[in-house]
Amino acid sequence: MRSPSGLAPPAGPAAARAQPPARQAALLMAAAVAGTAGLAAFQLPLPGVRPGRINGLGLISVLPVSCLIGLGLLIVAFTLLLGLPRARPVALGAVLAATVICLDGVTARAEPQPRFPTTYQIAGYIDYISRTGHTAPALDAYFSWPGFFALIAMAAGAAGAHNLTEIMRWWPAAVDLLCLLPLFLITRSLRASWQARWYAALLLSLGNWVGQDYFSPQSLNFLLYLIFVAILLNWFGRAQPRSPCSGEREPLPAAGRQQVVLLLVLIAIFATSVVSHQLTPFLMLAACAGLVLARRCRLTGLPVLLGVILAGWISFGTVAFWSGHLQQMFGPVGHLLANFSSGVGGRVAGHQLHALVPQARIGAAAVVLAMAVAGVARRLRGGVRDVAALVLLGVPFLAPAVQNYGGEIVLRTYLFALPAACILGSYLFFPAGSAPRRAWLPVTAAGLAGLVLAGLFLVARYGNEAFEQTPPGELTAMNYLYARDSGGIRLIWLSQLPLANATPQMPWQYRDFEKVNYITAAAPADPASVRGLAAQLRQAGPASYLITTSTQEAYLEQVAGYPAGWGRRFRAAMAAAPGVRVAFADTGAVVYTMSWPPGSPRQPMPPVAVREPARGAGWTLAGMIALWLLLLALTAREVISLGVPAARWLLRPLTAVSVPLLVVLLAAIAMRFVLLS
Repeated sequence: MRSPSGLAPPAGPAAARAQPPARQAALLMAAAVAGTAGLAAFQLPLPGVRPGRINGLGLISVLPVSCLIGLGLLIVAFTLLLGLPRARPVALGAVLAATVICLDGVTARAEPQPRFPTTYQIAGYIDYISRTGHTAPALDAYFSWPGFFALIAMAAGAAGAHNLTEIMRWWPAAVDLLCLLPLFLITRSLRASWQARWYAALLLSLGNWVGQDYFSPQSLNFLLYLIFVAILLNWFGRAQPRSPCSGEREPLPAAGRQQVVLLLVLIAIFATSVVSHQLTPFLMLAACAGLVLARRCRLTGLPVLLGVILAGWISFGTVAFWSGHLQQMFGPVGHLLANFSSGVGGRVAGHQLHALVPQARIGAAAVVLAMAVAGVARRLRGGVRDVAALVLLGVPFLAPAVQNYGGEIVLRTYLFALPAACILGSYLFFPAGSAPRRAWLPVTAAGLAGLVLAGLFLVARYGNEAFEQTPPGELTAMNYLYARDSGGIRLIWLSQLPLANATPQMPWQYRDFEKVNYITAAAPADPASVRGLAAQLRQAGPASYLITTSTQEAYLEQVAGYPAGWGRRFRAAMAAAPGVRVAFADTGAVVYTMSWPPGSPRQPMPPVAVREPARGAGWTLAGMIALWLLLLALTAREVISLGVPAARWLLRPLTAVSVPLLVVLLAAIAMRFVLLS
């Protein structure tokens, strides 16, 4: 029997008694055995994995069969628990945590060093701030968003942790576990059964193959995004008294002072995101504005306040990035198809086995999004409208119309749409607001879908592991170079597209950020054609080196289409080039330099230019004054509307004051962009 809203009535004690206690105990025991056996089968063989034998399919090519069986057993254990008449949070949480640790912590046990080149670059930013006590936007644009780097540097300094290796290794598993907490809080605000809530958490774990959970600002900001949305929906949602078919529940009760505190927390979360990441604040702002427009959030003035914070930081805090680079920032605006193709078109190409990896990624994303669409349709057929979830699903798809984000905007769009897609996808199997009495058919289907996504995850997430891992020899080679950089050195590395590819496939920049000048050089299609590289190395002068790594060679062979065995033949040719000598050699990396006469002078290192000119100071001062006064006025307006009823008469004057301040701020920002570009 269904209620008028299309939601099933609560499954109370009668539903629990429909399944005999003996059967419930048997299912619990079976889930415990399957979960324990699965965790052991996955984890125990990992120290024996040989990353050096990874082929184009990535990590799955060297994982023992027992690991795959173990992962399957964990999904089976979770499915058995979903078949119980009531939730068992401890058991479900244990199996879910074990699944996340296996999926996202596998490389921490199977590989000797933290993976992913950008992880080391992030550690270099943190090291620089720890050593110098300040940022350096003129050295690197990422210093214009220093929040994450400064936070980690401060925390590591307070804890006396000078080596971030273990944190870098286990960060993905830890941050993905933390992301489940605000996801549960988000589902708390929705009319969803306990099965749908838990299955949405499993889907988030299986569908998050994007790999942006490495030790980085994006991983922390994705967590902040989920917390931000969870607070909006749970405490500032708009009640729908005349809509019994609404997919949202009534907001949690909170007194005026509690609401003010929560509002300040929201502002603090947003401000933290603004100073630590380029993309996430825009998605936070869009999500908040979307919920307000959909009448699912009652903080109608908050989007304006958040927009002012974001515009202020971009104008005054990141000038070293955008000064002279307006085309890079605004050129992609409106080019939806071009931005989309830049994120997808170049990712479906590959060499031999590796071509299956981008296909697996597209397939995994298509499965999750198709489940979300089907879940929406099933809920609508039951008379339930999930407006808030649809807003959160749709908002990220606006991003490709604004930016290509270095060709990664499609991946980021999928990442931020994933939480809502997982919630809506869980409704495909569990559409009712409470658990049905007999759920084995949808539970079995949900389990099969989980098994499919688990298999796709391993290929989609770790398909690039041949060049995203960090062999020990590469770290040894970089430490060899860092030991010789006291006066500054130049380091040439190889790329298929030197002008487009700014990140080498090797651990880099994790020390002495300001002492090593990384220079990109074109990798010759013919590995024997090294004359140009030798000439470039000679022209760079003493204290200059060229490095080739096994991961960079794997990237060129698997992604860029270079012939098999290119790396081995290139190393032999480079070592035989006239005047070139091998400074360091290992299976993971080889470092070359030229033979220079004693006392040969070094070429001076390129100066670090400060990008912001001095002009426009008057507009800067006017803009800063208008910015701070506007922030005070808008914040006071929101606080008064929530928690100070006696001062509501100030709302109109504050609004009247805010308008001219906003005009002055926008004019100052516009003039700064004109003068400093």
